[in-house]
Formats: sequence, structure tokens, C-alpha cells
Amino acid sequence: MHPRALPRNTWLALKRSLLLFLGLAAGASCGPVSQNPADGVELASIAEVPAPASQASALRERVAIFREVTATVRSLDHIQVASEVTGRVLQVHAEVGDRVHRGQLLAELNSAVLRTNRDAALAAVELAQAEADRVERLFQQKVAPASERDAAQTALKQAKAILAVAETNLSYAKVEAPVDGVVEERLVGPGDLAVPGTPLYSLYDPMRLSLEAHIPVGDRDHAALGAELIWKLGAGQGQAQVQEVAPSSDPRSRTIRIRVPLPVDLKVSGEEPAPGTFGILQYPVGERERISVPKAALFRVGQVEMVLVERDGRWQRRAVRAGPAAGERIEILSGLQGRETVGLP
Repeated sequence: MHPRALPRNTWLALKRSLLLFLGLAAGASCGPVSQNPADGVELASIAEVPAPASQASALRERVAIFREVTATVRSLDHIQVASEVTGRVLQVHAEVGDRVHRGQLLAELNSAVLRTNRDAALAAVELAQAEADRVERLFQQKVAPASERDAAQTALKQAKAILAVAETNLSYAKVEAPVDGVVEERLVGPGDLAVPGTPLYSLYDPMRLSLEAHIPVGDRDHAALGAELIWKLGAGQGQAQVQEVAPSSDPRSRTIRIRVPLPVDLKVSGEEPAPGTFGILQYPVGERERISVPKAALFRVGQVEMVLVERDGRWQRRAVRAGPAAGERIEILSGLQGRETVGLP
């Protein structure tokens, strides 16, 4: 009878039976699945596989638990460069990111008024000097009294003091870098009015950079002064001791601030890190057990992670779940107990 001639219910029943038979046949060809409690893990297949080229041991060990907090690059020295006198900015000679040296010219102010004051003070000194010389001659001739000579000398000293102030003010028209550093911010441009006490430039010292982070108050003992922490900055990583711990905590976030110094002349992707760059600090807060195998022992079959495990002299594939890698080994989160012998290619 043609299949189309069968009743619909009979045809569906035959179809289900055929699919069930094919599924059982496929399962039998893969071999039975082991649920041996002694293994503590389900084997993907107990079918024996060829022995690997070499072997290693799965290790069960205690490792540190690290807390990871975000951090920010800060400079220990920030310098605000301000003008000492009032004047219009004529020129600026440094831009953001420029490395400057102590005494290097950063900006020039309009010095016309300051120069006029200096010239007037210089003329006053010359006049006072001439008067003092004239009175001194008269005093030597016993024509002028000593009080007149003293008054002339006092006037000369006052004129010289005024000249010194005028020359100092004139020198302030050239704004110079007080220290070696990098320009973090330029706050004025040509035509702006410079006022004493108002910053013109902001500099930072690239030789004294640190990572600053805020950690929970409860972790104070784990990141105490002098504790060894791991820092990460871009592709760079290293270890350093805690250099500073804030004496008080933030009442809103319940955190305390810590600082870890960065190496001098540190380069990240070929460039010096700038203040504000994102980083990470890690510090140990306890211990846990970890099972690991060499990275080479792990392989995939489709989407399933597996290792070769030796059991009773035979090698079998075992499904596992891998965790993060640490050096040449990788953590196994489930599938092994840490006493097995695993195969290497």
C-alpha cells in the first residue's frame, strides 16, 4: 500500500517510531555515559582514544583572591603658573602637552607701562645720585651739615629701592616655568588680561605619577601603607607598594583613598601616561582553591571544551568548563577534581 493511502494517525505513529529507532542507534554507537560517583564528573564518552604524546597533572592548589578597583593616574605635583603683575597677554609660547623646563618662557605680557615705570625710577636714581654727590662735596668742604648729607643718602637709597621694584615688575612681564614639567592646561590666550593670582598655565611633574583609587573601608588592612599591590595601565602591568593612605574615609561612599607610585619614565603604548588616564589596582583579600591544567591540555570538540584524562590505563575525553588563564596554566571550573593525569599533544 502506498504511504499516502495509510490513515494520517497511522502514518504519524510510524514516523515517530522510525525517528526513535534512529536516535537509539546513534546513542549506542557513541558508547554509554559514565556517572561514576568516584569521578565526580560526567564523562562525555568512555570510548578509548590513542595515548597522547606526553602527559601532565591537574593541580589543586590554594591561590589568592584579588579585589580589583578602578584607579586614575594622578601627578603628585601640580603647579599653577600665575602672573605677578597685571597686563595684557601679547604672546603664548607653550601649548598643552609641551614639556617645559625651569625658566622657559611661557607667555609675554604688555610691558609698556612697566617699562615706563622702570625708566622713571632709573631717572629718579640718577637725580638722587647727583644730589647726594653734590651734598657730599659740600659736606667735605664743611659747608653742608651732616644732617643734609644723611638726608641725601636716604633719598638715594629710596630711589634705588623703587628702581629695584620697577625692574622686578618689568621682569614679571615674561612669565616663565617655575619647574620642569608638562603643560596640562593653557588658560589664557593673546589679548586676555592677566591678573595676579589668576592661573595662566597648569603644569604637572611627569616624573612623579601615581595611581589613585578609592577602596572600601573594610579593605583598609588589605591595602595598608607599604602593602604590595598589582597595577595595570593599558598593556603595562607591575607591582608597587602603597605610598599613601588617606587618614579619613568618605562618609558618602564609605571608601578611603590610596596612592600607588608608578615607575619613572613609564611608557604605555609608546607614550607617557597623562593625569586622568584609566588604570586598575588589584590587592589580595583572601584565598581559595583552584584546579588547573596546562593550556595545551585543553581542546575543543565543536563548542565543548575537553581534556584527555587517563583512567585505569586508558585515555578518554572528558568535558570540562574552563576559567581564566594564569601564565602557562588555565583554571578548570568544573569537570576535574585535581588529581587526574591529563594528556598533552
